Amino acid sequence: MAKTNYLGMTLNERLFTAGILDEFDAAIDDNNRARVVELLGSVEVDNPHGIADSLLGSGYVCWFCGEGIEQHGRQALAIGLSDLWSDQCDEPPTQIIYAHFDCAQKRMGGSSMALEQVVLFPPAPET
Repeated sequence: MAKTNYLGMTLNERLFTAGILDEFDAAIDDNNRARVVELLGSVEVDNPHGIADSLLGSGYVCWFCGEGIEQHGRQALAIGLSDLWSDQCDEPPTQIIYAHFDCAQKRMGGSSMALEQVVLFPPAPET
């Protein structure tokens, strides 16, 4: 059987052509992230994790790996970026990016500084 060329098709057209539109809708209804990602990948969607996060409403996607950031589990960061030399106003425009701590630590190693996990996520005091 010939491979389907999905180039130029919308997501719904891809899912319909592959015969998995109803299955995809059911995975969305069930909030089944793993199945949504699997189905998106099967129709050659770029960044299936990011699209699944958008469709399922998590809203937080790691800047570095592109995977969703869940509220529980891996430690996560909100990183604020602004123009260091901005003199436009008292508060320069800021962009916030989100990342898993371990992804940021791997990718943001500086020449003289490093992200310090214990500073950002101090251990809980013993009781």
